[in-house]
Amino acid sequence: MSQMGITLFFLFVVGVIALAMIVHGWIDKKRISKNFLQLSEPLSGRVVQESRFFYPRFTGEIEGRQVDLFFEVVKVGRKHILYYIYSLKSEITCSLLLLKSDEYKAGKGSAEAIEAAGTLVSEAKDAYEIRTQNEAEASAIIEGADLKERLTALDEFSSLQLGPDALVVGKPYDGIADTESVNIMKNVRALVDLAKAMEQCQVPA
Repeated sequence: MSQMGITLFFLFVVGVIALAMIVHGWIDKKRISKNFLQLSEPLSGRVVQESRFFYPRFTGEIEGRQVDLFFEVVKVGRKHILYYIYSLKSEITCSLLLLKSDEYKAGKGSAEAIEAAGTLVSEAKDAYEIRTQNEAEASAIIEGADLKERLTALDEFSSLQLGPDALVVGKPYDGIADTESVNIMKNVRALVDLAKAMEQCQVPA
């Protein structure tokens, strides 16, 4: 085979791989959208997708709290990691950042954001680093809300931003099973329980 033939064959193979990746992405997004639609009734929500090239987003409500499910691409070094994120509205006024140091992959600018989250708190579940700007309030919530125990229901998430105003938890997307309605409802209920517990033991302003 000539040099030109080798080049054309290589370009053909690359094109086939690229096309396969695009088709796989479309199918994956379609399946995610279908799974999100199953949440329309239990979470009184809707699915939003700008085009087939974008991952769908779900917005709904549970017990008067807005809940959102969405995806975000984070650049880590030369890699791009797709994160799957839950957001639940809350009345929490403090801010606690929890990270699994052995799993969380910090993206561009994340190191500065982590430092800005405050000092490292020692009272934490071993798997997590906890940072806050108000150590006294954080300690009261960690103990009063039985945070260590409640985190076990959210163990799959590598980053948790607990307050202010919302609980936002995320993890690298592992596949379509992450978006199955049974798993989503389990996680949403765990977030609701956590929000209620944290709200009840906040330090009065």
